[in-house]
Amino acid sequence: MIYKPYGRTGIEVSALAFGGMRFIDQDDVDSCAQLVKSAYDAGINYFDTAPGYGKSEDLFGVAFKEMKRIRSERPFYVSTKTSRSKPDDIRRDLELSLQRMNIDAIDFYHMWCIIKRDAYERRKAAGALEEFGRLQEEGLIRHVCISTHMTGPEIGDLLADYPFAGVLLGYSAMNFAYREAGIEAAARQGCGVMVMNPLGGGLIPTHPERFAFVRTRPEESTVAGALRFIWSDPRITAALVGFSSPAQLAEALQAMDNHTPLTEAELQQIRSHMSDAFNELCTGCRYCDVCPVDIPVVKYMEAYNHLMLSGSEKEMLTRLRFHWGINRENSDLDRCIECGACEEACTQKLPILARFADIQRIMK
Repeated sequence: MIYKPYGRTGIEVSALAFGGMRFIDQDDVDSCAQLVKSAYDAGINYFDTAPGYGKSEDLFGVAFKEMKRIRSERPFYVSTKTSRSKPDDIRRDLELSLQRMNIDAIDFYHMWCIIKRDAYERRKAAGALEEFGRLQEEGLIRHVCISTHMTGPEIGDLLADYPFAGVLLGYSAMNFAYREAGIEAAARQGCGVMVMNPLGGGLIPTHPERFAFVRTRPEESTVAGALRFIWSDPRITAALVGFSSPAQLAEALQAMDNHTPLTEAELQQIRSHMSDAFNELCTGCRYCDVCPVDIPVVKYMEAYNHLMLSGSEKEMLTRLRFHWGINRENSDLDRCIECGACEEACTQKLPILARFADIQRIMK
């Protein structure tokens, strides 16, 4: 396992980090907790979750009960988040997180899901950062961080406003240009950089042929190539991978075991294959899940990715039907009131309403 300094904190974290968002069956407590413990036993020491990830914090808590017995010998670090603005609400969120995870303090506590600068300013005006500071003084959190889906230049401006210890942002071989300036700004300011969706929200491993250009070694998988792209960037602290199964964990660990950094020529080769079109893919972050008439936006946008990647309308319809159970007869797109709430919330600023129209046309 490779360990890297987390910004200026003096903490070294595993370059392969565990994301707690994608447990398959959260009711299978034992299997989920075992997956976390297996990662810890393999050398992963950074574990990220959030109150909005279903029962994730509780599942981590089950695993942490056992892991804490040897924490003094093999440290591990916990990351979670709050989207609250008011100090009392932030404190309440934190106390619940501590209770669920059976720990005394959060190592990296994030101001969560900053999509626009005005949202950040509203939380700041409500006293959010002051409360983070108080909680830090009380020893309930150790480092104040931020999680954002803003563009690269916007992230740079954000990091200049407050001495965050680290930033969590989406970055991959699929959309690196979108947040490149943010990565650079974080590096200049000595921030830890945690990358979420390093596999493009699952699109890279599910389309290995399309993303074969990330493979720079004959023996490596597409997943290994995509992770190598992240790990070879000295500005990035770690890749946060959302594990669903022991097989996924094993594949990522093998990629880490076999890792050697890409050369500058190899990095440029990967970057040269990219185009602006990759910024037009849905990453499945689900922030568009704000529809007032309950249209499952992310399901349609995820299927539309298949149209964009393959050029096949049939593949998109197949994805809708067999993966999401949506067909012409039960489609709910005719309920859309075109309010634009989904587009406003979309972290990639996708033209969702236009894509809805495309899907409806294709379904007819």
